[in-house]
Amino acid sequence: MAKPFDPRKTLKHIANPLLREFFTHRDELSDVPWDDLTEHKIDPIFEAWQALPLNTQLEVQVILRDIHELADHRGLAVLAEEVGWRIPDRMAEYEAQEGKADRAMWVYLNTPEAFAEAALFARADALAAGRQWKRRNSLPKVSLEVDAIMLGRLQDGLSGFYGPTQMRGRRCEVLHYHRHEGGDYFFAYLDDYPDKHLVFDESSDRPVVRADRQAFQNVFVYNPDDGSMEVFAPGGRRVWEPLQSAFCHAVLGRRVDPADPMKPIYKLDHLLTPDFPLPTDPADRVEESRLKRIRLGQRGRRDALELTVDPRDGKYEIYRKLEKLRRVGLVNDATRVFSASFELRFVHEGCGRRKTMSFDVSTPNSCNLKSKPDEQRAVGERCLKMWEIVDDA
Repeated sequence: MAKPFDPRKTLKHIANPLLREFFTHRDELSDVPWDDLTEHKIDPIFEAWQALPLNTQLEVQVILRDIHELADHRGLAVLAEEVGWRIPDRMAEYEAQEGKADRAMWVYLNTPEAFAEAALFARADALAAGRQWKRRNSLPKVSLEVDAIMLGRLQDGLSGFYGPTQMRGRRCEVLHYHRHEGGDYFFAYLDDYPDKHLVFDESSDRPVVRADRQAFQNVFVYNPDDGSMEVFAPGGRRVWEPLQSAFCHAVLGRRVDPADPMKPIYKLDHLLTPDFPLPTDPADRVEESRLKRIRLGQRGRRDALELTVDPRDGKYEIYRKLEKLRRVGLVNDATRVFSASFELRFVHEGCGRRKTMSFDVSTPNSCNLKSKPDEQRAVGERCLKMWEIVDDA
């Protein structure tokens, strides 16, 4: 997520009653004249916080940073998901909070377990938007029973890869979380190369050099509903393919090939880009290509929303509908596209009806082009490559 963090601005974005409850719960800032403060007048709060012992200041700063990170569309989608299944009878209270940071603070105060897991899932969702997040399919569809033995196997498998090949990662700890109505998340923390850093500590006001081994992170998500897995592991194919195999062996008890050459992997999330162009090969004589149906939802949730348009509507009508959903927060950075339908309208040759072709694509690996005549299937496959729907990475 890594957004610029300004503690004063974060405090201003949180309603004073919530700040008062936060610090009262921590038995701090009792001398602040809370009843006399106007809303968002945080100078006395900020100054009192800075007068606390350094360790206490840093504890509060960590919490405020998480609130700051969760106070956006992606974070709020995960917070609502957590509140909705943990304390559904209090969902109205959550929704009554006016600001984004207010909602994040309310969750921290009322269900800290939800807040902690939401922070993890939101960070994973942010990583999933990057190029180093990879997905594969065609795995067994099984419900996991995660225990210490399984986590130990995965830790050994990851260290067994990184240790000999990269001279790091010999120490590893894996934490498992199950996302409600979603997948199983495995967060792996491994020791990185030793390095020196300039740091401030409590014993000195001047920076000192400290040598240590920081941690780097891998993330694995297994989705039992469709037998797919997702991996965040910087380093390209030579890294994430062996890690996929190590994960499947440790967690699923299966030895799998690095990739399944029989089924392509389709990616559709980029179709949410406003007025996403659908170029075609001039040789295919396609006069117009359009998106006519899209099924979407939030990462980690099973419920979905489907949009369709009338064939007589304009080419980009479906994006007008998406924009309306985006304005009310139903489409945001955490939204995924599960399936889409396309229509190709070919140049009219002057006799009979205009030729058209429709086909459907669903993640991770479903497409009905194989049922089309060879000539049409070839056109559709070329379109999928030009639209970057086929993941050739």
